[in-house]
Amino acid sequence: MNDQALVLDMKDLLRNAGDDRELLDELADTFVEEVPGWIGRLRAAVSSGDTGETFSVAHSLNGAVAFFKAAAVQRAAAELEAMGLAARLDGAPERLDRLEAHLRELVEVLRAAPWRR
Repeated sequence: MNDQALVLDMKDLLRNAGDDRELLDELADTFVEEVPGWIGRLRAAVSSGDTGETFSVAHSLNGAVAFFKAAAVQRAAAELEAMGLAARLDGAPERLDRLEAHLRELVEVLRAAPWRR
């Protein structure tokens, strides 16, 4: 999928959650639950040429993923965000596919995260 594996600093994530594993579980679970909605909204926005919605959803997603510091996901979301802002969606479907692949990887990592053991 990608030339760089998704790496999360689990100790840093726990520290950012005040060493509260339950809180980190809740944050991760909420994020995972929101992913299909973000992807669906982005697909609809890109396919209809709605640059404002593309920007808005990509911006929201980028902000949410910032907590997890998943750089590849953030970069992919930022690309769509910039495209929406510039009102130019040429190549957006391919970028959305890449974002979705990165999000799938992040979801897998969060579901198997060591703090959950």
